[in-house]
Amino acid sequence: MEMMALALALLAAGFASGIIAGMLGVGGGIVLVPVLFQTFVFFDLPTHLQIHMAVATSLAIICFTGTQSARSHLAMQAVDIDILKSWFVFVAIGALSGAIAARFIAPGGLKLVFAALTLFMGLRMLLSRDGGEGSVKILAVGLQKIGATLVGFLSALMGIGGGTLSVPLLGLSGRDVHKAVGTSSAIGVVIAVPATIGFMIAGWSVPDLPAYSLGYVNVMAFVLMIPASMFGAPYGARLAHRLSKPVLKYIFAGFLLLSASRMIIALLS
Repeated sequence: MEMMALALALLAAGFASGIIAGMLGVGGGIVLVPVLFQTFVFFDLPTHLQIHMAVATSLAIICFTGTQSARSHLAMQAVDIDILKSWFVFVAIGALSGAIAARFIAPGGLKLVFAALTLFMGLRMLLSRDGGEGSVKILAVGLQKIGATLVGFLSALMGIGGGTLSVPLLGLSGRDVHKAVGTSSAIGVVIAVPATIGFMIAGWSVPDLPAYSLGYVNVMAFVLMIPASMFGAPYGARLAHRLSKPVLKYIFAGFLLLSASRMIIALLS
């Protein structure tokens, strides 16, 4: 009964993460990482594996969820192809570097990175008058590319699709919130693919890996959650275009703050 309940919980979490991915352009990792972390704690995995496997498995799921979400936004002409081409290489390099660097970061360090960045970005979006667009001078192209590299690097460390960081960066680059959400869903795929490969390589020889794992990626959790995540993504994308910009901003900020709070609790426990 416990295993059945856990499987149902993972399916529900996967569906919720897919809706969030489509609606907010965040790849669903904002939900996946805390849920997967608690799942691995429940299964009593070694402490040194729990957060790393949660991050890596989240990224593996985002490879598929993000693709589904990006296709939905692309069909609605909400993806900025020009900026995607301009940032592609920088985001990918940052993501691969972040995944490899995570191998050398202690579990507490990864939890702290996740909590601190989500808390900062959530508060910033909640307190800003317009979510970032038009509030400051548009960033120069060079600074945008530096920012894109940092988005890839930090998102890989956090196990997210990058919307947490790329939506505000896109706002500072002159895109409105709907265009930013759609474009960030595509950026999430650019982050997730190289980052997943990096986590597989970095965790390949780590001791005490559970069965059905490819490096830090847990295949069992991936297989359970990915169908539900992909099913939910198109619904979230359609919902995003029915919401006003202020409502979308506050929903986004709320999820960031909730996720940060959950990880802070895990860090202190």
